[in-house]
Amino acid sequence: MLIENLIINNLRNHIHTEIDFDGGLNVLHGLNGSGKTTVLEAISICSFTKSFLPILDSSLINKDNNFWQVSLSARNDMNVPYKIVIKYSGNSKKNISSTFGDNLLPKDIIGELPVVVLSPDFKKITFGSPQDRREFLDKLLSQAGRLYVDEILKYKKALKQRNNLLLKAKLEKKVNYNLIEPWTEILIRSGAEIVLRRKKFIDEFLGVFQAIYHSVSKGKEEVAIEYVPYGIRNSFENLDKKGLEEILRYLFEKGKHDEIKRGTTLFGPQKDDIKILINNGVAKEYASQGQHKSLLVSIKFAEYDYLKTRKNETPLILLDDIFSELDKERAKKVIELVKSTSAQTLITVTDKSILKSIISDHIKCKYYQVNNGDIKEKE
Repeated sequence: MLIENLIINNLRNHIHTEIDFDGGLNVLHGLNGSGKTTVLEAISICSFTKSFLPILDSSLINKDNNFWQVSLSARNDMNVPYKIVIKYSGNSKKNISSTFGDNLLPKDIIGELPVVVLSPDFKKITFGSPQDRREFLDKLLSQAGRLYVDEILKYKKALKQRNNLLLKAKLEKKVNYNLIEPWTEILIRSGAEIVLRRKKFIDEFLGVFQAIYHSVSKGKEEVAIEYVPYGIRNSFENLDKKGLEEILRYLFEKGKHDEIKRGTTLFGPQKDDIKILINNGVAKEYASQGQHKSLLVSIKFAEYDYLKTRKNETPLILLDDIFSELDKERAKKVIELVKSTSAQTLITVTDKSILKSIISDHIKCKYYQVNNGDIKEKE
């Protein structure tokens, strides 16, 4: 995928910004708060319908206006044009239009513009909680295939309804299983499908991740990723969907009285974990700061490889202020990885000299200076 043009209106400090991008490296440089990251957020909105940062849509509106809008024109690897426009006016629903129609839902566009984002904020993937790793996994798989989007949305809706009923039963000290049972069945059937898809993903992702980490670390450590579905142990490898449904039903029966006492669902993939290991130890506990950075870089470039293979489309790469976090050796490795992908890449830095010192002269690179939402192309 290749972005040709991006128009930003009233997003943070960008009142009206229009920018054309090259197919190689595009470097946005400027002081902190100048609006560099906002450009990447605008692309993220066109891909995921929201910023890659944990922020409310309403908080993105420029303080002197009451709406924001982003428009993006691109071409895919087959040179077919793609356009998307998303507008938010402070209500709970965005207006989404694309090449494929008007009044679209977020699920209708996720995956159409595949994007891989690497930001210091994403260190929670290796440092953070199981929920952080589940969110990474779900976002990646949602880009990879529409069926996973539908399945995870169905599951989350059923989980919310079921938890509301369980909380009501707890407060009223009265249980109506006839109301709860239909939602339980959805969680069991949909949950089994989600577990299977997550397991298949880890099996496909592991080898690529290990190979990239071996290159980044020069073979200094051994790494792995393990999927740990809640309540499912040794026999997991040979289970099919029916077998997983039976286990989830068993977990429900085993914990249903505790669910009423606590007012929440106590089984299912919303309790899964993904363990990232280094030298057989859990990375969160044993990895050094440098190893965490190498792990994150490797995970993100393995994500790129996975998406490109599954979508048969080259994802965009967005690197937000990561070079201030990396030593020169790791920074050079990131540039090497970017070059090996041939992907259109957008990079934000405070000082372009940081990149100029590690980017070879023969690598195609376009520089843009950003100042309080104003962007100018520079040599």
